[in-house]
Amino acid sequence: MTRSACRIDQAARRLLTAIAATREAQVLAMALEHYGGTGARLIQAGLLRRHGSTIVGIADDGLDDSLVTIGSHPITGRPGHLGNTAWQDDEEASLRQIYALDMQLLGRRVVAGLDCSLAGDPVPYLDGTVLDFGMARLPRRRSQVGIWLARGLSDTRRDGAFRDLAGRRPSPGLRLVIALDPNDHSAPAFLRGHDFVALGDVVDHEDGLAVDPEILSARLLKGPDHKGPVWVSGDGGVLIVHGRQHEFTGTKQKIAVTMLAEAWLNGDPVLPVARIIEEAECGRSVKRLKDLFGGHATWHDVIHESGSNCWLEI
Repeated sequence: MTRSACRIDQAARRLLTAIAATREAQVLAMALEHYGGTGARLIQAGLLRRHGSTIVGIADDGLDDSLVTIGSHPITGRPGHLGNTAWQDDEEASLRQIYALDMQLLGRRVVAGLDCSLAGDPVPYLDGTVLDFGMARLPRRRSQVGIWLARGLSDTRRDGAFRDLAGRRPSPGLRLVIALDPNDHSAPAFLRGHDFVALGDVVDHEDGLAVDPEILSARLLKGPDHKGPVWVSGDGGVLIVHGRQHEFTGTKQKIAVTMLAEAWLNGDPVLPVARIIEEAECGRSVKRLKDLFGGHATWHDVIHESGSNCWLEI
């Protein structure tokens, strides 16, 4: 069996996403040992690789449990580290090895079932925590979508850096961000033009890591399992309010829907009609939202307008 063919079971995937959520995506061999064969499967698949020749241990100084670099004793040459009073020998050096996540290999396995334009040469951003796989076409979807793979988005600092990156590199259409964070971590806040999809929600369980294109396409249409009272797709094509789904096809309608949903999600639901009309680049014939949404099932049911303001009625 080749490395790329190694099936990753649910336990191994949970461990992998937990490692991916850490700052450096690294783990001690000693920690992997606690997971029995689960950690070994990730190493066998090539998803975890030894990080250089450095080995580390826990400082034995009675102060904390911080990691310290293992070195060679100046006289005996034996591996160990300097503690508070004396050199501490380490007889289990193999357990002090550091293993690091191979983000590139992981990314290629995740998108193996998708026809991504950059599948063989993804572009790394933010020190490799984000990989850009270009554009892909999904079942039952006319327009292509952008595919990014990201880790650590539950970290507020990394999430902020990601949003800055997305602003500098806007997508021509909807961009799907496959998040490696564990499913029990909070989902990133709404970002216009982007859909955040947890890997565990769209994975092909026969493989354990590869995204299933059919499931991913269905996820874009139906939203995540836990949506709250309002969920909107990143491009505004789907709005779900209390479980009732509304679809939009016009570009200007989509822009208006994302603005209204984003305002509601941010806790300030009322927007000036003029701002939406301007940002949606409506022509002179559109002076009110009624001109944009008149005849759509959401008009006066979900989308409301009064005077110069408008909002989602939830």
